[in-house]
Amino acid sequence: MNSMDLEDLRYFLALMRYGKLAVAAQRLGVEHTTIRRRVSALEKDLGVRLFDKTPGGWILTSAGQRLLPYAQRIESESDSARAAISDRKHSPQGTVRIVATDGFGGTVIAPGLARLRTEHPAIEIELVTTSDLLSYGVGEFDIAVTLHRPERPGFKMMHLCDYDLRLYASPRYLADHPPITEPEDLASHDIVWFVESLLELPELQSAQDIATKANIVFRTTNLFAQLEAAASGVGMALIPCFLAHNDPRLRPVLHAHVRAQRSFWMIVPTRLLNTERVTTVCDHLVETARGEVARLVPNIPPG
Repeated sequence: MNSMDLEDLRYFLALMRYGKLAVAAQRLGVEHTTIRRRVSALEKDLGVRLFDKTPGGWILTSAGQRLLPYAQRIESESDSARAAISDRKHSPQGTVRIVATDGFGGTVIAPGLARLRTEHPAIEIELVTTSDLLSYGVGEFDIAVTLHRPERPGFKMMHLCDYDLRLYASPRYLADHPPITEPEDLASHDIVWFVESLLELPELQSAQDIATKANIVFRTTNLFAQLEAAASGVGMALIPCFLAHNDPRLRPVLHAHVRAQRSFWMIVPTRLLNTERVTTVCDHLVETARGEVARLVPNIPPG
């Protein structure tokens, strides 16, 4: 058996984590042929096959599974050695890709990255915001923050936080329309609403009563479009409190009567559960969500 090239272990770990040559190559910034060549060289040095190719991607053989903990320890020791030589505190390093909804990603995750940068400057975050999270597969993200709770193999799912949706309208809209003191008053009012497919989500079924009472004048899948439409006086809107509650352009409407609550879930591919930089960012997201409870689920007094 030839001596092992420890640099090949980096490519071994990338293919293990992302499951596909193209994705692993993209994450390392190399050609996919480089990944295959370096993994093949490692297999030749060790005299065993480390991966099997399946329709879902590359998976570890039993020999690959035995090598994995040693490769992870070598990676960790390598990072520690770099930190010691550069006279800095050990910190996980590398890129972590987060996929999240537009609203939560833009207004909760992004501002919270300042603290992560201070504590772990060697971690680079890629934040991809989208409303179609379920189209992403293994290898295309490290962490997903989603409204859905899919039962899919290959992922670990954790409850991240809850958030409230409440009715809001602009002061101009409220001044130009009849007063609203109870849900029945909505019949004479305009509302900005969701595209119907979103109402298939069980957490918003109770909110459907609002739409049947009011006059829907605008529908959108984009929360920021909904927010801006309400702020400009198009109509009332049922908006997440973390977006609307502290917006000076909006006023609460029927907060004693109208409330919907949803949950965010954090999803991590099981292949990445022991990757230090990924677990570090997961812990950071949990702390961020805990620190934003007052925005996510504000304490709104009755009346």
